[in-house]
Amino acid sequence: MTSKKLLALINSSHPIPCLAVASFAGLLGLGLGIAWDRSMLIFLVVLLQQISVGLSNDWLDYKRDLKADRKDKPTVNGTVKVSELKTGAIGAAVLAQTTAFIFGSTAAVVMFVMLVAGWAYNLGMKSNWTSVVPYAVGFGAVPVFVGLASTEPFWVQTWVVAAAALLGVSAHFANVLPDIEADKLTGVNSLPHILGQRLSALAIAGTAPLATVLVVTQSKDLYPTVAAVGLVLNILVVGLAAALSIKAKPSRAAFSLLILASLVNVVLLMLGTGL
Repeated sequence: MTSKKLLALINSSHPIPCLAVASFAGLLGLGLGIAWDRSMLIFLVVLLQQISVGLSNDWLDYKRDLKADRKDKPTVNGTVKVSELKTGAIGAAVLAQTTAFIFGSTAAVVMFVMLVAGWAYNLGMKSNWTSVVPYAVGFGAVPVFVGLASTEPFWVQTWVVAAAALLGVSAHFANVLPDIEADKLTGVNSLPHILGQRLSALAIAGTAPLATVLVVTQSKDLYPTVAAVGLVLNILVVGLAAALSIKAKPSRAAFSLLILASLVNVVLLMLGTGL
């Protein structure tokens, strides 16, 4: 395999979201007191799951991307074949599901839910009002998987799941907005499309800070000063993301800013060790 082909495959996996979600899982594991080596294994398994979802997205979207002339997509510019993405997506899914059994059957069931959520989005839910559901379920399942993947499995508290799900919802809106015009050409009509740009920006501005509020108010051992700084920082970051999302041509930087906001929340979770 040439380096050009390898880079094209990596690009097709949507590497930034992949690494962001996998890092969220690994860091959360550390914050919940899971040993670093097991937390690294959790990171790798979630990364495989994310790679599967990312590759399947470009594979299943090939005809849409071709119609929209998305030359930034490796499948459209010819640097990678659709069949290669199909093989990679299925292979990564099998590896993720198989290796999840290392953590036990219950954790493996949650991994299956994560895979189903991601693939359901790519297979059609992205094209209607239910598009937000896979993001909420997929992100919300991450801390559940992490807790069950511990050497001594446990169920994380409900508010942790709710915070993760809210981050997923905000990420969905920020991820869709930059492609709204291209999506119109291919018939995609997800919830952000239905609500419109202004309401979608408001959704980002509401859900992401709410996740932070949950973290700073429910983390038992988080110092008040740290909680206040984290809350203010995330309000500023999310506010900027919402402002970028309302522009005539929404910037992809909004999605990156929400990844940063998610990282701040993970750090707050790690510091609030009384989970």
